[in-house]
Amino acid sequence: DAELIATVVRNTLPWYAATLVADLARAGRTPDWMPDARPRLKPDDRTVNRWGRHAKTADAATLGVEGWQPIPRRNRKGVIVHDAVRFTPCHWDPTPARIAAARRAYLDWWGYLLEVQAALKGADLTRIEVTPDMPPMRPWG
Repeated sequence: DAELIATVVRNTLPWYAATLVADLARAGRTPDWMPDARPRLKPDDRTVNRWGRHAKTADAATLGVEGWQPIPRRNRKGVIVHDAVRFTPCHWDPTPARIAAARRAYLDWWGYLLEVQAALKGADLTRIEVTPDMPPMRPWG
């Protein structure tokens, strides 16, 4: 039965999909679909001082035309000074694209299992029964 199943998997799926399905089946795992992953905005860099750990800031003028120019104000002596506008450079972690790619890979794996299941329905297996049970198609909701 095992040889027949291996042959069906090898002949039904492309080589990369057959390898993926076989490796995950041997390990008893599913692809990582990033459960509970939500894109979060995180600062690019942090600094530590005596008041704790904080996000590093940068001058907005370094952004070029998209940044804010220094803001003129009159100081206590009546002199006009230009205060730099500060901002915190940030990035998304994980990115929405990375989460979507992981979930797309899970759906691909699920489709491969469905193909193997359909191909094994007509196979003459003696000790193994092919059931219609499948893992959840979209476990993330």
